[in-house]
Amino acid sequence: MGLTANYEFIAARKTQLRYYRSTPLYHHAKNGGFVLYKPAGLSVNEMRIQQGRMPNRLFIKSCDKLQGLQEVQRVFNKQLKKDIQSNHPDRIKETLVNIMEETLSEPRSGSLEGVKSTINILVSEYTQDTDVIRNLLFVSDKDYTTTLHSINVMTLTLVYASYLGFSLAKKRILGLCALLHDVGKTKININLLTAPRRLTNEEFHEIKRHTTLGYKILSRCEFGNPEVKLTALQHHEKLDGSGYPHGRKDPSSFSQIIGFIDCYEALTNDDRPYRSSADPFKALSLIRREVEAGKFDRTIFEQFAHSLKR
Repeated sequence: MGLTANYEFIAARKTQLRYYRSTPLYHHAKNGGFVLYKPAGLSVNEMRIQQGRMPNRLFIKSCDKLQGLQEVQRVFNKQLKKDIQSNHPDRIKETLVNIMEETLSEPRSGSLEGVKSTINILVSEYTQDTDVIRNLLFVSDKDYTTTLHSINVMTLTLVYASYLGFSLAKKRILGLCALLHDVGKTKININLLTAPRRLTNEEFHEIKRHTTLGYKILSRCEFGNPEVKLTALQHHEKLDGSGYPHGRKDPSSFSQIIGFIDCYEALTNDDRPYRSSADPFKALSLIRREVEAGKFDRTIFEQFAHSLKR
């Protein structure tokens, strides 16, 4: 176990240590370098982790970051299947949060594609019973984050898609669009995203960049369907041309669906000091004004409202 040189190292999350089997782990040596702690092919014993019988901090090579992330994703996706089979919405949502937090920690090609497996599991094993997936919306969360918002939008989207009887293939793409529509926010200053006040015009202009940033990130990925990156770019466009980033009047159909549901979810869950979250009826009433003004599609509004009642 010799010392390593000419490598960059990043700290491994303590909560994920037991998942790294193919990924080597390292610890600080006395001379300031790094020493191999666990080689590829072995796992860190969970009992050792719980009893603290190991270094306080372990590291992985930066060049192994993507491999490690994909390894963690696979473990969480296996856990997701078990959670679904045991029908525990709180565990399911917790696992989804873990998957998305890991994925968004390194949002690039190779990691984002791993979410396809997550969506496939949800669509194939979960959306056959709309009431079951709807229960995810009633699992309370302490902190409202981009991760939780994306999961909620995805859940509402799958409920909507199931109500309309979309094919499994269409559900998978639509669910993927929903889960990744805000990926560009990973490149926006977190202080702006969580500011407990109204943003200045300059700050809001910066926030709006998440659409083009998301498009650039997803353009490097291989999803096999352009709607994923297009939805990230266009979900804030409006039919009257008043949206952003380009003021288009013809956003894609998936972008219209995700944009509508994105607005509804934000109204019902995003509680700010200057604005309280709205109940579903109030939120729909507010969005109806946008429909009347020609910003949202009336058919999507009516279909979504009916999917909620179901």
